[in-house]
Amino acid sequence: MAFDQMNIRDMLCDMYDIQRKVKETKVVDDVKGHTIVVSLYNTPKDNDGSSITIGDCIENVIKQLEQELTSRGEEID
Repeated sequence: MAFDQMNIRDMLCDMYDIQRKVKETKVVDDVKGHTIVVSLYNTPKDNDGSSITIGDCIENVIKQLEQELTSRGEEID
């Protein structure tokens, strides 16, 4: 299915739900011998030393979908 055939509002709703759930999810990490609990949202997106977080990726997808919706002349709810 082409991007222009997809329901942008449904995708945004899904991404907002994913964003909320990932923010709520906590992970245990070991930093220099100290155990810490952090939000999954704030963890790196990969194990390659990236400073980009899972939250950054989610926000980027949301931003792109919102821009697409706006470019179609529709309002964001």
